[in-house]
Amino acid sequence: MRLRLIFALVFLYVVTAPPVVQMRELRLIIYPASAEAVEVFYQPIHPVMLRSSEGIEPFNRALIAAEQRAEAYSHDLAPPYIRHDPYRLITPYVTERGRELAALPFAGAFWQEGKVVRYRIVPKVEEVKNSNAELSALFENEEYEPLDETDASLGTGIYEELNRVVLKVNAFDQDLRRRLAAKYGGLIVIRWSPGEERPVLH
Repeated sequence: MRLRLIFALVFLYVVTAPPVVQMRELRLIIYPASAEAVEVFYQPIHPVMLRSSEGIEPFNRALIAAEQRAEAYSHDLAPPYIRHDPYRLITPYVTERGRELAALPFAGAFWQEGKVVRYRIVPKVEEVKNSNAELSALFENEEYEPLDETDASLGTGIYEELNRVVLKVNAFDQDLRRRLAAKYGGLIVIRWSPGEERPVLH
């Protein structure tokens, strides 16, 4: 019954939404972003849950180093991530200095199944709009509290592939979209998760 209700709600939004509705990374974009309102998307499951992790360990280790670099040069770089099929380490940047830093390769070695595995990974650099500092500020600055914007909030976090902070909710309206856009601009998007209940703290 609950699953049927979720599909009914998704269908309702799709048929009443603006004509730009796309599937990206298993994301159904229900409302695209505009100058006045933030994007809303539905994602039943993150695509990483459906992918094989065979051979990914060198990229995981390079990702850790890339994350440390993004924190050290927080205004020049954005949060990195691993792109699949095939594996690529993506190191986004926002400044000219960031582009040079993002292009630096990662090398190392680790022990696996009784032998030393050496790796050298050259990342793929991509220019983005929001820096690691800007995205992190939504969690570190008391002035910003995305979770408090609505009683329907389920959680929040940085979605590296989108270069945005994602506010996960089980319900939304157009007023919420406009409020978030006015306060956070292009830093945030809404992930709609109908039927999911907010955790209860005991």
